[in-house]
Parts: sequence; C-alpha cells; structure tokens
Amino acid sequence: MLRFFLTILFCVTAVAQNNPLKSDENRKLFADYLYCQQDYLRAAEEYESLSKSRLSDTILYKIGKSYSIIGNTDKALNYFSSIQSNSLLLKNAILEEARIFYLTEDSYSLNKIVNDVDTSSTELKKILIAFYLKTDLLDKANNYLFLFNDDDIIRLKRLYERRKNPAYKSETVAGILSAIIPGSGKIYTEKYGDGITAFILTGIFSYLAYDNFKHSHQFRAYLFSGLAAGYYLGNIYGSVASAQIFNAKVDFNFLNDLSEFLSSKNYFINEIDFCK
Repeated sequence: MLRFFLTILFCVTAVAQNNPLKSDENRKLFADYLYCQQDYLRAAEEYESLSKSRLSDTILYKIGKSYSIIGNTDKALNYFSSIQSNSLLLKNAILEEARIFYLTEDSYSLNKIVNDVDTSSTELKKILIAFYLKTDLLDKANNYLFLFNDDDIIRLKRLYERRKNPAYKSETVAGILSAIIPGSGKIYTEKYGDGITAFILTGIFSYLAYDNFKHSHQFRAYLFSGLAAGYYLGNIYGSVASAQIFNAKVDFNFLNDLSEFLSSKNYFINEIDFCK
C-alpha cells in the first residue's frame, strides 16, 4: 500500500513539474496579458517567476514599470538599474528613475543622475527643472526654461511667478484685523461666511452683555460677557488659523497644477506601448 501511494505521489509531482500551463512561455503570455489589463502587481510577480534566461531587458523594464506604477519605488529602481547599457530601453529606464526621484523628492539622486549619465537628455533636465520649481530652487529653474517650447514656457513662467510670489495671507494681519473688527480677519482670508457670522455673534453677545449690565442683571451680564469674550478671542485665533489654511491651500494648488502639467507631458517620458 505504501509503495502504491508513493507511486501516485511521484506521478502527480512529475505531472505538475511538466505542466505546460506553467512553462516560461505561457507564464510570459499570462504576464503580458495582466500587464495590458493594468494588473501590475500580478504581472510583475508572473514576470519574476520566469527563469533568469528569459528575463530580457524588455521584461525587466516592464517589471520596473509595474512596481513604479503601484508605488514600490525600491523594487522599481532595482529593475530599471538592471537594464543593460547597450539596451534601447536604457534611456527610458533612466527617465523612469528620474521620475521616481522627482516624486520622492530625492534631490541628491536626481542631480547625480543628470550629472553622471552620459546620455543625459533634454527630457531628463526638464524633470530636474520641475524639481527646482517644486522645491523652491527658483533661480535654478528660471535659468533653464529655454529648454521648453513656447507654449510650455508661458505656462511654466506663470507657475514660476506663483511660486516666487505666492498669494499668501499674513497671519499677523489676519489676527490684527479680527482684533480691531471681529470677523474681518476671516473675511481677509476669504472666509466670508465665517467672518460675517463671527461679527454678528460677537456683536450680539456684546450688546446683550451691555444691556444686562445697564439693567443690573449681573449673572446674565457676566454670562454674555464671557460668551462675547470667548467669541472675540476665538475669532482672533481662528483668523490666524484661517490664514495658515489659506496659505497651505495656495501651496497645494500650485503643486497640483505643476503635477497636472507634468502629467500632461507624462514627465517628459515617451511611453512605450507594449500592448499594441
């Protein structure tokens, strides 16, 4: 009986090992299908299961691209750096590395790749310029805007001016304005509804406090005085916070518009369509 079971186990193992569905060719076909269906994690895993002899530069690039898309930058960089120096995919691999360094704000690696790579291209320098805009190194960015075409220069100069002279609201001014006229600091930071509400409520509670003091209703007078003081002080603090939020929104909108510009240019990388 034991010999019978061992024979069956051996046969099952042999069949599994020789299963044509698990051949390198079929795994590659399945991985290609997953890649074109944008199932990048499973595609990368299927490519990685191929024997080393089947890992061409194209497959290494597709694995790197898959990991880059899903945000696993360490693995992506590892595969992009594995591309052979004589490969037709080398330039794209370098640009993909530069895009990752831009997104992760790795200035050292981005500058290094621009300065050290012999095949440094205009596209690569454009990614570096975008990084300068993103990180406030404005003078460096302005010196190289000529690398872009006329339409892009106009758009980038607008972004440059927004970064150089951001439409910030002063926290100090917002606080002082609300100290002088309750709610005016909120209006200054373009929170018009909040500013009007603060002005009305502070005014109402102040009037009620005054009226009750006038008619010797001490408890209500002090109660409304406390409420008025609370709204008054809270409004000053809120105006300062509103200015901070406004400024953060200015930065966010700038970075969002810069990202939108880069995305429309696909980070200056000519994407390779492997799914034609």
